[in-house]
Amino acid sequence: YYITNNLSCCTVFQVMSGSEAEKDIESLIGVYKSACKTVNREPISKVIHFMNLIDKEHEPSIDGYTLDLSGNLPEFRNKRLDHDDAIALARELSEDFVITDINLSFNNIGNTGAIALGKALQDNKFLEKLNLSMCDIEAKGTEAICTGIQMNDNLRCLSLKGNKIGRQGGILLSATLQVNSSLTELDISDTDQTNESLIALTTVLLDNTTVKKLNVSNPLLTSEQEETTIHFAKMLHVNYSLTELHLSKHGMKDFGATQLAESLKDNKTLKYLNLSCNKISEDGTRAFASLLKLNTPLKKLSFASNRIGNNGLAALSEAIATNNCNLTTLWVNNNGITETGLCALAAALRSNITLTNIYIWGNELKNTACNAFEQLMEGGKPRLHQHNTDVVPYIVDGVTYLAETGHYLFSH
Repeated sequence: YYITNNLSCCTVFQVMSGSEAEKDIESLIGVYKSACKTVNREPISKVIHFMNLIDKEHEPSIDGYTLDLSGNLPEFRNKRLDHDDAIALARELSEDFVITDINLSFNNIGNTGAIALGKALQDNKFLEKLNLSMCDIEAKGTEAICTGIQMNDNLRCLSLKGNKIGRQGGILLSATLQVNSSLTELDISDTDQTNESLIALTTVLLDNTTVKKLNVSNPLLTSEQEETTIHFAKMLHVNYSLTELHLSKHGMKDFGATQLAESLKDNKTLKYLNLSCNKISEDGTRAFASLLKLNTPLKKLSFASNRIGNNGLAALSEAIATNNCNLTTLWVNNNGITETGLCALAAALRSNITLTNIYIWGNELKNTACNAFEQLMEGGKPRLHQHNTDVVPYIVDGVTYLAETGHYLFSH
């Protein structure tokens, strides 16, 4: 047997002779072609080519196999996959023993295709990662996916990002997490989650010890009272499995941010917290500065596109300079910060050796701040490497300026 360690999980491939492997791959291709004929679809050439390449290998890959059928790929831009294509793929996946990761994002799969894939999940024992982002799936399709997950103990990562699954879909997923013990990564950002569905999710996560990465950004909230943020704070106080949490665009204010910071003082596992695109200002930032002084396990913290200002960044800078040696990445871009706050951050970096990634674009980058960051990036051994930030210095007529590099686009 070969054991793969792909996406933090193990898959067992039985070693077969060359003729046995060839026969089994040929059988899978035959199943797929037959399913395509049933739905009156031409087989996707990339799928056939993919299976033929595996067929030519003498033994299974120890890392499993990834099949990328994203609708954003050039070969699919003029004709994205639809529900019939998904039905044919689902029939093959029901018997598949080689694909561990499949990307079906940005296709027109819809509820009908999702129902077929949900049934395939009930039979498939090898798939570890399923990306269904932006696939026009609603609550009905989500229900089928959830049923499949409840009967599947191998799927580790699921993305439903951008599908309008709404309140009902969110509650179905929460119920699924009560019985599933394999899913470690879940992305339901931009899926119209409501106060009720998010509260249901946080309630389940009080006891769930499997989910490690969760993205619930940009919900459809109807209240300004920050109830969902308070529930996430209560959950983080007792949860000891989450390592990454995205709460972007939650309408979070200083009160909610303070509640989160207080709860994280007792949390021993969270390493990445994304609070971008909220309404956090100085007071909420000061609460996190106090948290950073406790040197918690937090390694990545995003305040991008908030309102922390100079005083908020000054508080963070003091904590970074004197008490914290765990934080490695900080986003403070687009926060109404002037050269006063940016110079305080630059000074803090000189006494802190662990903070390696800083993102500051979108603030007031005047001469003093530009000079301070240029000094951090100059020399043979710069304190701040250009690929670890979103600005780069340049000089015109003896004056230093900072230009945007775009590295932050790939940092979240």
